[in-house]
Amino acid sequence: MIDQPTTLETILYAKEERAWKQKELLSRHPLASLISLTINIPSLIKLSHEAVVAHEIAHQALLEMLQEEGIELLACESKLSPSGAESFFTCKVDAKVLKAFTCKVEMTHPLGRLMDIDVLDLTGNILSRSALGLPKRRCFACEEEAQLCARSQRHTYAELNLYIKQLVEKHAFAHSIALWCERAMQTEVELTPKPGLVDQANSGAHHDMDIHTFYTSIRAIKPFVIQWIQTAQTYAHEDAKQSFVRLRKIGIACEKAMFEATSNVNTHKGMIFCLAVFCGAIGRLKGCNQSFTCKRLQTQMQALCANLVEDDLLHVKPNSAGARFFYETGSSGIRGIAQSGFDIIFESALPFFQACKKEEGEEIALKKTLLLLMSRLDDSTLWSRGGVEGLAYAKTQTQALLHVKPNAENLDTFLRELDADMISKNLSPGGSADLLAMTWLLSHIVKEC
Repeated sequence: MIDQPTTLETILYAKEERAWKQKELLSRHPLASLISLTINIPSLIKLSHEAVVAHEIAHQALLEMLQEEGIELLACESKLSPSGAESFFTCKVDAKVLKAFTCKVEMTHPLGRLMDIDVLDLTGNILSRSALGLPKRRCFACEEEAQLCARSQRHTYAELNLYIKQLVEKHAFAHSIALWCERAMQTEVELTPKPGLVDQANSGAHHDMDIHTFYTSIRAIKPFVIQWIQTAQTYAHEDAKQSFVRLRKIGIACEKAMFEATSNVNTHKGMIFCLAVFCGAIGRLKGCNQSFTCKRLQTQMQALCANLVEDDLLHVKPNSAGARFFYETGSSGIRGIAQSGFDIIFESALPFFQACKKEEGEEIALKKTLLLLMSRLDDSTLWSRGGVEGLAYAKTQTQALLHVKPNAENLDTFLRELDADMISKNLSPGGSADLLAMTWLLSHIVKEC
């Protein structure tokens, strides 16, 4: 839904629906005032990535404002739709007082120009800035009055949206990366069908989780992405191994939050480790004002994870799943992948995905990239469920399937057959799923390879 264009008809209908919602909320709380928040996005892609980031930040800023000013919040609702992101806050306070506070948010917040914050009094009347003696809103790209620029179409959509992207990058970088990480995890779990994995059709080989468990887990993980980014950015110039210690500490807290949210179901433990390393690399590059190229990301990841296999596997007793996997198979698992700078992604999965996406579209590219990863990865999740035999079986099956070169018409048929087979054998390629999400994520972040 994000980054997809909508229609003028949909936008106009959403405006009518918003007016109805405002009326309904005020009737439910007859002595209250209402904040109606939307985001100013001058194009037909109303729910852009930047719009969602700006909405999340604006929503939180308004909650904090209400708390700081001691204003009682009676109700709060928000939603995302193709016509944009919006929130409603029903408050027990005089509308003029509320309007003054919201105007302050618009004028002082770094992303304030993107925020369209209406305040309605108990009769449903929308208060204007001029009623408080405040100046009219200014244009994104210049200091002229916003309405005048809009009417004369002084700036193109491309110019305005470039300004918005730069504004979000400057003032909400960590939040933007957090949304990319959230989208990557959602993209992976929603991809259907997938062999042995949770998707929209079934729970794969898992009996203790479904897609809703994953959504809950993703929500729990997202705040820690911001912590990883900000920590790595703050300490960008310190020794990489010391940064890794900081990242791992946050990762442990993230794992705890995940388990608490999912009632002790392990949905994303491997993904949390991958994200910690990725965010550490991104944050360090950002802190050093360097662009995000494949080479630079790999270099940072390798530095963060230097000697990780030796530290975590060679010099410890095999009392963890990763250590047992290492001693039985000789594979260093996700630690070895991280220590290589995720070489399997940069050298294989990412170029394969990008080429396939160009020819056959993103969904088919994701499915085929998953098969590629399963055919090459020593997946510890497969090993933990089926031993060396189960791991070998998954590799053999996916190698054979890739050799057939399935097309768009028969790919899903093959995947459903493999899904049923792997479910019957209790096999799930969780490690490959994590790297698929990372591949999608990197395809949207890296500037060049």
